[in-house]
Formats: sequence, structure tokens, C-alpha cells
Amino acid sequence: MNLRHLFSNIICRFIPNKQLRDLTRVKIRYNTKPFVKFVRDYIGDDSIKLTTCVGYGCSNFIVLVNSQFAFKFPLRDDGAERALRELRITTALRKYTQFKIPEMEIIKWNNMAVRKYEFFPGVVLSEIPPRIALANRQHIAKQVAQFMFEIGRADPTEIRDLKPKKTAKPDYFYGWFHNDIWQNFILNPETFDIVGFIDWEVAKFTSFLPSLYMADHHWDKFGYRGFVVDVMDVYSRLYFDNVK
Repeated sequence: MNLRHLFSNIICRFIPNKQLRDLTRVKIRYNTKPFVKFVRDYIGDDSIKLTTCVGYGCSNFIVLVNSQFAFKFPLRDDGAERALRELRITTALRKYTQFKIPEMEIIKWNNMAVRKYEFFPGVVLSEIPPRIALANRQHIAKQVAQFMFEIGRADPTEIRDLKPKKTAKPDYFYGWFHNDIWQNFILNPETFDIVGFIDWEVAKFTSFLPSLYMADHHWDKFGYRGFVVDVMDVYSRLYFDNVK
């Protein structure tokens, strides 16, 4: 462990907020100033508002540009393989769902694959007080289930090589899945309609259940109890009414 890592671990012990803790850890361990400068130069407007955050597991540094774009910089490798995989999956699945999937572009810079995404304005679930979210639980859960059903039925030929077996077929709680569902959808804070689903880096053709169990853990931990029950109930009805 180098000194930057050691120092970041010591400092972050005293930061209770996870998002701030992760951002602090990344800024100590990595020189992120060139990333911000690249985005400013790319946009060509020194006055534009930029905000920063980090991706899951501190594996990416993200620069948000107003309500226009999000730029994701890989921290542990050149990011090329992950970026291309995500681009292929989102491009192939976008036509199968009524919900938005952000447009994505790969920019080659400084020997890394920078991902540029369309930005969706709105809030994530954790920004909505639990009592308000729970009052709209069925409406939100119905949309998540509809999305799971639409994507899960898809079997586009152009990404069949990314399945565990090319001959694998969609089934009940099995198929293409976002795989990190609990926080990666953007909500209109007034209507609680889902604007779109973001961050497809870990999407795969798989069983939905392990990720749903993890989502249930997070929803329960943050006070959004019962969401996964409603999601699974609506999905099951959609599946058996339309497939079986």
C-alpha cells in the first residue's frame, strides 16, 4: 500500500457520509485535476458548472456538466473493455424498453476510454425522504418491474456473444438485466415517474434474483421497505400474463 492509499484510509475514517468519503478517497489517491480540465476544454466554456462524484467501488471518477452530460473516467485501468461492453449492451437494449437509457459515446483520451453520457435531470431514490417514497411505492415499483420485464424478454442477436451461452434463452427472472437496480434510476421528484435508467456497467444476461436481494438490502437499510416485494409481484404478473 503506497502513502497516498494509507493517508486516504486514515482521513476517510473520520468522514461519516459515504459519498463524500469515497470522493475524498479518490481525490487523495489520484490526480483528478486533469479530468476536470479535460471536460472544461471539451465543453469549451470555462464558466459552466461542474460537479464531481465517484462510481461504485471508487473505480471511476465522474464529472457532471450542468444538466447536459456526465463524463466517466476509469481509475484502475484504461477502461476500454468495460466501456465497449457497456456501449454494445445499451445500444442493443435501448429499442426494447419504453424507459430511457442514456446515449453513450466513448472518447479516447490520454490512453484511456472516457465515457460520455447523456445526462438525465431528476433525483435518485435516496434523495427522496422514505415517507414520501413509501407513499408512492407502488407507482415506482410498477415502473421498475415493467422495465425488468421489457429488458428481460429481449434477446438481441448483436450481443448474444456476451451471454454465458449463446443459446441461453430469457426465462422467469432470467435474462438481460441491469444488475444494479436499487439506486440507478432517475425520478421526476414531482410525479415520481422514472425518467431513465443509468449506469449499465455491470449489466449482464443472468438471474435477476441476486441483484434483487441486494437491492432489497439497500432499500430496507435506507428506509424504503417493501419495494422489492412490489417489484417482484408486478413482474410476476406481467410475466405470467404475457409469456406463460
